Amino acid sequence: MKDTNKILESIRKGEDDKALRYLYKDPLNKIRKYVLSNSGTMEDADDIFQDAVVTLFHYVKKGKYKTEYDLDGFLFRVARNSWIDKVRNSSKFVKQEFRGFDLSDSDDDQLDEIIQKEKLSVFHLIFNKLEDKCKQILHYAVFEKKSMKEIKSLLGYKDEKVVKTQHYRCKQYFSKLLAANKEALNILRN
Repeated sequence: MKDTNKILESIRKGEDDKALRYLYKDPLNKIRKYVLSNSGTMEDADDIFQDAVVTLFHYVKKGKYKTEYDLDGFLFRVARNSWIDKVRNSSKFVKQEFRGFDLSDSDDDQLDEIIQKEKLSVFHLIFNKLEDKCKQILHYAVFEKKSMKEIKSLLGYKDEKVVKTQHYRCKQYFSKLLAANKEALNILRN
């Protein structure tokens, strides 16, 4: 069980080992779970966690950390914001990579292609979280522009209304997944 005051006091006294023993348990796992579920790697998660710990230590040692803060919540918010910034900046890097150069039409097409590939990659990341049936229905409806009647035949449904209902539910669920992943939504909008 954690005692926030003891952890903060350990940081103030420079007894970093005591504080880090706790921080490398619960908060690290929460941050790893967040980063991994938002397109990151374990290495990304550990880097983001380190940044959050450095920020925490800075706040505590400078007297900026308020006792009403929840320690885990503070670390998580710092980590989440760092991860959002990192994802946003990496997508901007791709877009800004070629700025300052004299781009011909052919180069503009290549840049557009790179940006579209990035957006498609993000789209597929979210799309792949859907159940197989939803993926099939949305693939036929969106990418192949099939009618509900054609999808009914292709997937073996007996009634076109069932396909329409499933299509609607799948679109709603996809939208919900997308809305829950703000970083992906920002990339797709830009």
